[in-house]
Amino acid sequence: LRPVRMGLIPVIPSATIFVPMDKGYFAAEGIDLQWENVQVTAEAIAQVGAGNLEAAVATIGAAVLNSLHRGVDIRILSGVHGNPPEGPGGDPMLARKDLYDSGAIRDASGLRGRRVGGNATGVYTEYAINGALRTAGLSIADVEFVPIPFPDIPNALANQAIEAAFVPEPSATFAIESGYAVQIVPDYLRGAQITVLVAGPTLTRDRALTEAFMRGFLRGLRDLNTEGWTSPANAAIIEKYTRVPAAVVQRMIPQYADPEGRINWDSLMDQQRFYMERGYLNYRELLDLTRYSDDGPRQAALAALR
Repeated sequence: LRPVRMGLIPVIPSATIFVPMDKGYFAAEGIDLQWENVQVTAEAIAQVGAGNLEAAVATIGAAVLNSLHRGVDIRILSGVHGNPPEGPGGDPMLARKDLYDSGAIRDASGLRGRRVGGNATGVYTEYAINGALRTAGLSIADVEFVPIPFPDIPNALANQAIEAAFVPEPSATFAIESGYAVQIVPDYLRGAQITVLVAGPTLTRDRALTEAFMRGFLRGLRDLNTEGWTSPANAAIIEKYTRVPAAVVQRMIPQYADPEGRINWDSLMDQQRFYMERGYLNYRELLDLTRYSDDGPRQAALAALR
């Protein structure tokens, strides 16, 4: 087996890698997938560009965009997860239940001047909060952003340290089921691209290996699409790698990944525009992000799997 080292945050969307890995789809392609726990995707991108990791699942935040502009040698191979084209996404905006019950916050319009939690600025979280606020004609400038690691957000809501938050799963379901929070903007940023698959030169130089990796990966995406993220088998795999109990996984807000790994480039360009307006980017002209992609391996994998 050929080793392929990957940087992953052990959260629910990483099921897109954990499921095919656990089901042996990478091994069937001659790949020994070795994953390493990373804290933030910018760290993973740096490791991929340096050749210490072959690939990573990443959001395209300000640090990643600045790396691309600087010339880091990475390629975007595929979409990973995002918001579905129709209906609510899996990453909700929550408000404190006491404020919801009192009528103070029923939708995004109640967030003006409030403390809103998220893991960091300059990443998808901040873009998402801005997108949720736009449903009420507001923007991120109208709230006080409070940086808090995602697992700590339910406690911050319970302790009234914040009034609202952007919270990916499983922390969202935990906060809702614990009685701390209510979902207030279920449907926003339809079709948004949240994470993508990036690869560095140690992988992309070997076309056969890259295509083999993509075949294993796309088989996993298809399973998640046809069986559902919360099927008993997939929920058990998610529990194994994220330590989120399968019973909780099965109650979560549904996640979405395009089964063919297509990328919503318009969404990624809109995110780049937002980071530029916020002053986070070290350049003044928008980058054509498709220039940093290589769609050949995905297309070849799809053809082989038909």
